[in-house]
Amino acid sequence: MSHGDIGAAATRDELFGAPATLRRRLEGDAGIGQLGGYTKAVEWGCLDRHPFKGEVRLQGEKPRDRYVEDWEVIECLSLVPHRIKGSVVAIQAYVRIKLMTGMARGDLLRLTMANLKEDGIHIQRHKTVGKTGKRTIYQWTPDLRAAVEMAKAVRPVLSAFLFCTRKGEGYMDETTGECHTWKSMWQRFMDRVLSETQVKTRFTEHDLRAKCASDASTLEQARALLSHADARTTEAIYRRKPEVVQPLSGLKQ
Repeated sequence: MSHGDIGAAATRDELFGAPATLRRRLEGDAGIGQLGGYTKAVEWGCLDRHPFKGEVRLQGEKPRDRYVEDWEVIECLSLVPHRIKGSVVAIQAYVRIKLMTGMARGDLLRLTMANLKEDGIHIQRHKTVGKTGKRTIYQWTPDLRAAVEMAKAVRPVLSAFLFCTRKGEGYMDETTGECHTWKSMWQRFMDRVLSETQVKTRFTEHDLRAKCASDASTLEQARALLSHADARTTEAIYRRKPEVVQPLSGLKQ
């Protein structure tokens, strides 16, 4: 079924059959989801939310090019928290660490005290643990150590996790791979940023990861920070600053 077929379908039943049939097909056929079936299912009330929207980039989709400026980061970090220990200060510590390391959300939220070693922060990228098995050590700097200490200090309770809930649990649900509570916290944080600071354009956590890669002095440093096995991924998706070139000399008359 093509995009045109989906767009021309008059009703849900004409396209997929009864709601129960639709749900079974969506659960078993990723291709339908890629062709827009999930969006229609949400529209018709058969699913609560699109399971992939904002989570994956389909082949051929243009990569994001949002570059977060330094002043926007400063505005975010200047947001006044309502509580000494709460979501705002936790996210501000998280932002500081992400900008210095470029760590992916899943890796950053999975950090425990065991990852914090004498020579730095040790991680194995969760996304590629069964593929490349890429391991990275982020060496300590005064700023990185200070950001980690800040994250520790603002936790609501003592926990093995660097970022934890009020129950001391990590934010990642290892069964689903989701972190809904953290995502909600981030959305509320960004809502406040947009309403209480000079920042007017929303950005994502992924955009901060891209900022780290873009601000790195070389492509190789960016690749290493993001724990990529292939620099082509880093270059195509995460390096978002314009290329600076030296113009040729003018014609001599």
